[in-house]
Amino acid sequence: MLRIFHFSAAFLLFACKASAEHRAALVLDVHAYEAAELTLPKPNLQPLLTRLEGHGFQCTVKRNLDNNQIKREVEGFASRTPVRGTALVYFVGRAAPGEYLKKKTLCLLDVKSRPSRGLGVNFVLDQLQANGGSSRNLLILDTPDDASPVLKIPDLHHDESVLETLGKPSKALSPPSKMIPGGKAGDEWLGPRGMIYCWCPPGSFIMGSPQSEKGRFLDEEQRKVEIQEGFWMAKYEWPRGLWRGNFNRSAIGSHKLDPVNMVSQSKDTLAREIKPMNEAAKKSDLLPSGWEFGLPSAPQWEYAARAGTTTTYFFGAEHAQISKYANFADKTWFDTGEIYANHAHRSLSDGHAKIAKVGSFKPNPWGVHDILGNVAEWTDSAYMRGGSWVSTPRNCRCAHRQKMGDRDQRNYLGVRMVIRKNSTATPKKQ
Repeated sequence: MLRIFHFSAAFLLFACKASAEHRAALVLDVHAYEAAELTLPKPNLQPLLTRLEGHGFQCTVKRNLDNNQIKREVEGFASRTPVRGTALVYFVGRAAPGEYLKKKTLCLLDVKSRPSRGLGVNFVLDQLQANGGSSRNLLILDTPDDASPVLKIPDLHHDESVLETLGKPSKALSPPSKMIPGGKAGDEWLGPRGMIYCWCPPGSFIMGSPQSEKGRFLDEEQRKVEIQEGFWMAKYEWPRGLWRGNFNRSAIGSHKLDPVNMVSQSKDTLAREIKPMNEAAKKSDLLPSGWEFGLPSAPQWEYAARAGTTTTYFFGAEHAQISKYANFADKTWFDTGEIYANHAHRSLSDGHAKIAKVGSFKPNPWGVHDILGNVAEWTDSAYMRGGSWVSTPRNCRCAHRQKMGDRDQRNYLGVRMVIRKNSTATPKKQ
């Protein structure tokens, strides 16, 4: 008997809802119960895995775990679900009505379980909703036909037709356990922490702005930059659901897909977040020799932001269309009447008074979302780039930059990471 719990929040209806997504599944098989009356035949999971992979899921399989092991697997899986993707926990085994965390629910029976004792589906779904990066969360229970009747729980289906509604999946260049360099602009890789990365190929571009560009500043002198090695740029700003460090009490946003902010460049990001990522990558042989996680250099950031374009913004020379691509200081914020919103635009509106969930706006030509606006982004030279929700369109231009102290923290300043090989950008004056 299939019991499918389908939970998707309203924020699925974002500007780019038609684009493909990445998907991950945790398949839990429990059949070798210690209690003889609960034991089940060993299932053949291969047809199931083939079916899930056909729907675009990258599957992890765990068998015959006890309650604590199942709990740890669910917690770990939930913490690394794909950003803006679909997460699925598929349980093959016995389930029965019971109580978990003082709530009546359906319990997943582990190898040591007795009826009415096990991990509650409420815990599984709460973990998926609160952690990681997934926008849509599914729990499928494949239980014997003689199982106890299911509780009356909303959003319950009895077949896999819900999988047919997911649409077209995205395709990663390699498994999350092993990164390889991309081949062309727009290639994507889903990392083990749930972040998706977009490939930025080798090439050259003119960094800075011409003297004829409206709104330019004097420090935007043009120079030719050679990107000698391609690199991976995070598709999204780093969301709270993937952040391993502490959250500053002055940070804004509380949803797992809100971008982290109030984080310094050196202490919070480089020392507490990126350093452990590189240490873990080295132990697991995740990255090729010489590659590392890091903050983008200023040339890398602007190269990825422009994505092969040469105009003021990657979408054109004028800011009239900025509301489709960026969260900036707009009329929505101005209409709140806040004292600091007095400089906001009086007519253009992006629909967000402050920060927006990552991926809320259309991407640039290489698939990178929110590279302009929302939260400004640290570079490895302690400049912030891209502008933010407090920035006018002028300060959201691709060439705009602002020097900051490496320990500065602002509620409009966040993080976008890269995976790169050594130093890959050398600026050259024309």
